[in-house]
Amino acid sequence: MAKKKWTFEQAIEKLEEIVEQLETQEVSLEKSVELYKEGMTLADICRQKITMAESEVVLLQKNSSGEIEQVPFELGDETNEL
Repeated sequence: MAKKKWTFEQAIEKLEEIVEQLETQEVSLEKSVELYKEGMTLADICRQKITMAESEVVLLQKNSSGEIEQVPFELGDETNEL
């Protein structure tokens, strides 16, 4: 895959196209492997974009003295409750 500056949305859209191709079309083994590699590269790009976004998200919380402070965003077990 040529080096391109992908946005998250572009990478997800292309990844969805690849999945659809693999699920709905008869694709040769060689083409399947090529699409798989491209998909894995795109999935990695998406993971990196999400990680960067998470590091930029800051939650505002009140501390024990009632002042608002910035707390880094961290995913925890509470995500399973959604």
